[in-house]
Amino acid sequence: MLIALPNAFGDATTNMAIDATLFANMPEGLAAFRHYGWLGPAFTFGYAQRYNKVVSELASGHAPIEPALSNASLTRRMTGGGIVDHRNDWTYALILQRSVPAAKSPASNLYAQIHHAISHSLAKIGIDSRLAPCPRHCEETPVTKDIPTHCFVAPAANDVLHPNGQKIAGAAMKRSRQGLLIQGSIDCSGLPETFNFTAFQKHLVKNLAKTLDLQPRKLEDIHPLFKRDQIEREKQRFAADAWNHRR
Repeated sequence: MLIALPNAFGDATTNMAIDATLFANMPEGLAAFRHYGWLGPAFTFGYAQRYNKVVSELASGHAPIEPALSNASLTRRMTGGGIVDHRNDWTYALILQRSVPAAKSPASNLYAQIHHAISHSLAKIGIDSRLAPCPRHCEETPVTKDIPTHCFVAPAANDVLHPNGQKIAGAAMKRSRQGLLIQGSIDCSGLPETFNFTAFQKHLVKNLAKTLDLQPRKLEDIHPLFKRDQIEREKQRFAADAWNHRR
C-alpha cells in the first residue's frame, strides 16, 4: 500500500528529522511518499562523506556558495550519495516498510525502477529524458566526471538525464531493519519555468505505485505517523556537530 503524504516546508534539520521519524515508525506493509520544500538555502551531504572535505568542496569554486548565501545550512543525511544543493530543487522521500516486497529488491534495481517512474512522469509533462547508462557504457552519454562527490555534477548509473546529458534527478538510499528510505532530488534549473509540479507529482505517485507493485491508498488519520516528540529529538540530532562532523 502506498500513501501520499501532504507536501510540507521546513528547515534542513526538520526535513531530515521527519524523514527519520517516518522511517523508524512506518506501519507494517505500508509505503509513503512525501514532497517537501526548504525554508532557506540548504545543502545536504551523504552519510559516508567527510565533513571537512564537503566544506572544502563547497568553498573551492566547484560548487560555490554565493556570498549572499554564505549562511546556507549544511546537514548530513541518513542516506548515502554526495552533496545536494537544495536551493533550486524539488525534493521527495519514499519510505518502504520492511514487509513491503519492493523493500527487499536489490538497491540497483530499485534505483532504476524509481527513476523510470520519474522519467515516465516527466514525459507526461512533455519533458524528454532517459536514464544514465552503467559506467562501462558512459561513452554513449556526455557525462562530466570532475567532482564525483557532488550529486548533480557526476551522474551515476540510472540517474535521470536530459538527452544532452544534463542530470535531472538523482537519489540516495538507506536500508535498515526498518526497511528502506529513499531521498531524491530533481534539479529545477533543468526544467521550464512553466513546469507543472502539481501534475508531475500526481503522475509520479501513480507511476511509483505501478512500478513498485503498490496499491495507492489513503489513511483516515496520518497524525500517528508524525510522532512529535521523536521529531524534536531527531531535529536535535541532525543539528548537532556530533552528527554532522562525525566523519
